[in-house]
This record gives sequence, C-alpha cells and structure tokens, in this order.
Amino acid sequence: MKQNKYIKNIHLRSKEIVEQQIEQQNVNKSQVQLQEFDYAAKPYVDFDFIKLKNIKSIKMSDSGSRGVIFIDSEQGAIVLKLSGQVGVELFLNKLAQALDIKTTQMKCLKWCDVEMQELRNDILFAASTDEVLSHRLKQKLKVAYFEIIEYIPGLQLYCFQGERAKKIFNQERLFSLGKIIGFDIFIHNGDRFPLPIWRSVGNAYNIILKVIDEKQEDMFNIHNANLNFDCIYSIDPSTILKQLDSSIQDKILNTYIEKVQKFLQELCDDVKKNESKCLEAFQEFIFEQTQYKLNDNELQIVKKGILYQIQKISQFGIENIIKIKQELIVPEFQDWMDSYNNCLNQIHIEFHEKLIKVFTEIINTNSELFQTL
Repeated sequence: MKQNKYIKNIHLRSKEIVEQQIEQQNVNKSQVQLQEFDYAAKPYVDFDFIKLKNIKSIKMSDSGSRGVIFIDSEQGAIVLKLSGQVGVELFLNKLAQALDIKTTQMKCLKWCDVEMQELRNDILFAASTDEVLSHRLKQKLKVAYFEIIEYIPGLQLYCFQGERAKKIFNQERLFSLGKIIGFDIFIHNGDRFPLPIWRSVGNAYNIILKVIDEKQEDMFNIHNANLNFDCIYSIDPSTILKQLDSSIQDKILNTYIEKVQKFLQELCDDVKKNESKCLEAFQEFIFEQTQYKLNDNELQIVKKGILYQIQKISQFGIENIIKIKQELIVPEFQDWMDSYNNCLNQIHIEFHEKLIKVFTEIINTNSELFQTL
C-alpha cells in the first residue's frame, strides 16, 4: 500500500474522529442496559448510509471466518460480518442479485470511511455497560473492513415442520429453491444442499424464509403455521477461489465440470420422463430437516427451477460477470495491505466461463425442454 499524502490525511482524520468520540463517550457512558436480541426485529432499510441510533441489543456469534454480530437499533437491525473475504462475498452477493436470486442487501465499509469509524464507536458505546461484551467487541472490531448485511427476520430450514411445510413449499418457493441450486452449481457452493456433484451433507443454516410482522415466540413455535411467510433467501454462499499452483486444482475442477454436465443431462431426462432420481439426496435432506417428504410433482418444480437458472446464467454471460467483479475493485490507496483487491482477483473467472459453455451445450441439446421453462 502506498503511503502518500492522501492516505496519511485519512489516517489523521480518522484518528481525530475516533479520539474525539472516545473522549466524549468516556465522559458520558451509555446508561442503557442492552436487551436480548429479538429475532423478529425489523430490518434496517437505508443502506446508503449506515447510522445506528440508540442501539438496543447486540448478539455475537462465532459463525463465519471471524464472527458475526447481530445489532438492533431504533432504525432496525443489521448483521455485521467480520470476514476475511469481503471482496468475494460482495461479488457473490452482486452476482446473485443480477441473476435474480433472492438474497440480502450487502455493503462493505472500509477502514478509511468515516461511516465505519462512527459505526464502530456507536457499537462500543452501546456495549460499554457490559464489560465482557465490550472487551470482546474491541478485539473483534479491529479489522479493516465491515461487511454489513441486511437482517432477515425469518426461519431456517429446521423450522419448516408439520403444517408449516405444507404452506411453505408452494410452487413459487419450490421454484426459488431450484434457482438457488442452479446458482450454487455455477459458483461451486456445496455448503447448502446435497447433490451428486459434490460431497456434502447439506447446511440447513444457509437458507432463510422471511417472516413479516410476527413475534419471536410465534416464529419459533413450529406448531404455529399461521404466519405471514414471504420469500426464501439465499445467504452465506461460498465459491471456489483460484490457487497459485493451479495444476492440481485444474484437475479437480475439470472433474467437477464433467459431473455437472452429467448431472444436468440426467436432470433434463428426469424432467422429460417425470422421474425423480437426480434429487434423491436433496429430497432426503429436506425430509431430515423438516419431516416433510417432497413428492414427485414438487421435485419436478425444483428441477425446472434449476434448469431455468442455468439458462439465465448462460444468457447473462461471462462478460457481465467480469464487469461485476471489475466494478467492485477499490482504488489502491483505499485497499488495506492490498487485501481486498487480492481477494477479488482470486475469483476463478476461467472456471465460471467453462461452466457457462457446459450450460449452453445442455441448453442446445435439450432445446425443446428449455423453451417450455
């Protein structure tokens, strides 16, 4: 990182702001006792500028590479993720949005942003009445980037039980699940649903069903099916990153691409024959989590969602994917220790380009089927 006058001025100004706010907060520590985090909290909406006034609750989780913090305030709740791969996660978020995958709003705050300095100090001020929490936060928040994520009040897969499952798994949401699977195939994300193309038992925490205007106790009462269910959201995707020594990785990825081609063709054959062989592992996973067995017609909808999504990815094209990546690159003077842009540059564009070619071949081979989607 170049130590020029601009960056020195940012350092000095940021330091002044921090020192002024800390001094003021030491004089007037928070008198408000934090509450338990309410999982039915309303989401924070205005992502143009994050400013949390009167923080009501802070909950720390050890999930993620460096931890996740749930924060609720008068303006609504956000999720603060402390990730070592902010650039990649922001890229996946923008890509999902561009491909019409339902996902959260996301924003990166950089070390040189006054917005980040103010948010850090607002959090520490709110936690100042809890010595243990305050100490943990001071250590956790010593990072160069904040990944701010929209909070979704909702249910994870294991809460989709009984009568709820019958209401939740309607045609629209099943199709949406298929689209998410299609997206996961493209980014090589095996950490959500089990499929024959990867070794994975699935992860029930990586989808969430939004619930609107409900109480926490009603949300977590699995016998209560009279909730205002909204959309299923894809959260916390991961992808394959390019390695410096690519010889071994190339072999692994080429094998994966062959598996994808075989799986997608079998999926097309399944849809034509109205069979359900390809998604047996997925069907079993859903049953393990919800005690609800998707029938053949429901699985058929999921399959069509997968095929619809690979068609959408093929139409979107590699040029637009490269454009999303390029638009996320930050100026060198804002990139702490070159960590952000280096992370972005590990995105494996060549791998995604090969998959798009496979998708196009599958679409052309089964053109009549894809015309019906």
